[in-house]
Amino acid sequence: MRVIAGKAKGHRLRAPIQGTRPMTDRIKESLFSSLGDLQDRVVLDLYAGSGSLGLEALSRGARSATFVENAREAILKIEQNIEACGFGDRSNVEWMEVQSMLGRPAIERHDLIFVDPPYAQSVEAVRRDLEALVMGGWLSDEGRVIVHRMSKDFKLDALGLKVIWQRTFGQSTVLVYTHEDEEE
Repeated sequence: MRVIAGKAKGHRLRAPIQGTRPMTDRIKESLFSSLGDLQDRVVLDLYAGSGSLGLEALSRGARSATFVENAREAILKIEQNIEACGFGDRSNVEWMEVQSMLGRPAIERHDLIFVDPPYAQSVEAVRRDLEALVMGGWLSDEGRVIVHRMSKDFKLDALGLKVIWQRTFGQSTVLVYTHEDEEE
């Protein structure tokens, strides 16, 4: 696993031994190609694992990234990866449960929010996370939420969000959401 483009292109990333399922380079390339210019974007990487999605966004010009993870080993790997890529001044690591973070109002709105929970997490739990992002004010007006799930979970509607891009790669599906139009 590595950073595939931008300032930190080619940097190898360390992943926790257990509990993570990193997005493949092929999926990451397709996703980030669809996202376009990331210059000055504010990123939130939930269920961060190794931090590869937030680090990819930073490498491609994002202003800052907050990584949220609850596993100690993953936190250590995220911190090592941030240091190896040279993004310490643009990164913040939160060691906590995602639901705890989303249970409080947002201090800052985010342009890109990655939601890549363990496959064992239920569709309903992911839906609650998505709705908490909207209700808590975490997503900027033009912001996008990116969700990575098993293909069998591809039908994932969430109040206040609409799918604007979706791709299936074998057993994985990536969905990109934005705010639902008010008049709909």
